[in-house]
Order: sequence, then C-alpha cells, then structure tokens
Amino acid sequence: MRFNNDLLPGALLSFEEIAQRYAEKYPDEKELTARGLLSPSTSNRSMVIRAIFANEESNSPLDELLFVANDNERKNYLRRLEHYLQQQLPFLYLRRGEAERRDNLWRIMGESRVYAMLDPASAAAQNLFTSRGYTLSIMRYEGEEAYWQLYDAQAHACFPQSRRIQFIVVLQSPLLKVPAAVMPGTQVGRRVKARLWQRASQTAFAEAVRARYGACVITGTPLTANPLTPWVEACHIDTRENEEGFLADNNVDNGLFLRSDLQRLFNNKLLSIHADSGEVSIASADATENKLSEFYQQISGKPCQLWHLVPATTRERLRRLR
Repeated sequence: MRFNNDLLPGALLSFEEIAQRYAEKYPDEKELTARGLLSPSTSNRSMVIRAIFANEESNSPLDELLFVANDNERKNYLRRLEHYLQQQLPFLYLRRGEAERRDNLWRIMGESRVYAMLDPASAAAQNLFTSRGYTLSIMRYEGEEAYWQLYDAQAHACFPQSRRIQFIVVLQSPLLKVPAAVMPGTQVGRRVKARLWQRASQTAFAEAVRARYGACVITGTPLTANPLTPWVEACHIDTRENEEGFLADNNVDNGLFLRSDLQRLFNNKLLSIHADSGEVSIASADATENKLSEFYQQISGKPCQLWHLVPATTRERLRRLR
C-alpha cells in the first residue's frame, strides 16, 4: 500500500501539498510534476506511473475516463498505461473541475488502476458513452486525423472545442463505481497502436535526418535560413508501405534532407540523384521542361552540395530507385 492518510480519497489539496507529502513519504523517488498527464510527464524507457493529474476541461465530467492525445515515443503513454492494465498496478489519481481549479486544488481519487483502454471509434467506446447518457461524435477530419466532441444528455458540448483523441482510458478508483458497459482488460486494437508507433517513428526519422545533414543535401540551404526562402524537410527515399499502409523503412539511411520544393520534385520522380556521383538530374518531360529549366537549371547536372555527408547505405537506396 503506497498511500498514507494524508492522501485519502476525497481530500482536496494543493499540488504543492501533494508533492510535499509524497516526497516525505517516498524520499528516494523523483518528485511529482503537474506539467503533463503523467508524473513524470515524459519517459521513453520507464514504465513507472507515480500519479495522473486530470483536468475536467480536457477530460470531460466523466471522472473515470481519460482522453489521451498527442502521445509519442517520449511521453510513452500507451505503453505505460497498457503495462499498468496488464499488471493491474496502482497509481495515485487526482482530478479537478472548475471549482477546484479556481481554488488551485486537486481532488484525491485514491489508489486507482487501469480498467480498460478503448479506441474512440470502437463499438465498445460508443456503448460506454451511451450507457452514461453521452454521445461521442466526429466533427471533422484534418488529413487522416479525426476531431471529436463529447455531448451530454442535454446535447451540451463537454470539450471547449473538438479535439483529437488517440485512445480512451477507463479507470477504477475508490470514489468511483465499478465501470459498467465495458469488459475489464479491454485493450486498444492494432490500428490505434500502429498509428501511434508510426507517428513516433516518423518523428524519430525526421530528427535523425536533420541531425545528420542540417541543410539541404542538394543546395546546402541551411535549416536556419531566412524564412522567405524554401524550407528544408526530411523525406524518404524508399516509400514502400507495410501491411498497415505506413512507410516501412524509417531508418535514417532511408532519408534525405531537401528543400521543400526539391522534395516535391523528388517524390514525384521529377528529380533524381545519381547514386555514385551525387549528380542531380531533373526530368525534361514536355509538360515540365520550361518551368524546370527556368528555376532549376543551376542545379541540374551538378553534384549535391553535401554529397560527402551521404553514407554508402543511403547511396545504395538511391541506386535501387533506378
């Protein structure tokens, strides 16, 4: 049992009081932070959850639910919460509504556990909300991302504005009834996991490519160039997809750092780079010849400015494109 009488369910305490009492009880552990959903808020290795701080504004009036968005490899929310679900490990859960927020207080929910994890688009999630008298609806799409709004029984919106939801966590706490209308131990499906892991892989890929080159491979345009000049972005050489429909090779060796206009030409097969010499070739199809010759004649036929930074493994991927 990890919780003393100073952290009893139902108590209202300031964050400073909570952190101080927790530190006195567990002097060898890291301090609590309220900067993110979890405490600690970021970790790409640790599976530890010391506490979860949830605001009603972003998590609805339903105390037993957490709506998780913006997860990534550094935050590691999915893996940590899934670990706590599988092992049924306890953690400290704290919430606050508008009244507690005005008074700068948190309500102690007590020793809590993950009861289930749901895809917002799943039948299980819709059944759960229906049983509570709520409706979770998609309001719009931005690319492949859905933006959701939660409505109560009076059709009042629960979120200040529609928001992305990657997955939903159902919690079991001393102050809450045992969750109904959802099977205990339910986990998010393969589709949600694949999308989250793909996003993490893409972020790591872009950071690694940027660190390797720091400027456009072809022109030498630096990342910190004047904003009026074209931007520089990481792009994939081999764009084949895996079974889930995501890019299969996110290794840094499969990437080039290119000015955004050159990236579009490369992706559309209008620009190629010779794998041995690094010489740039621009397509001369009738539909594009005039425009390309006008703006890119100084590039075509010349080697990449940063060709010396391109390793053999990346050159081999360029060779396979022939």
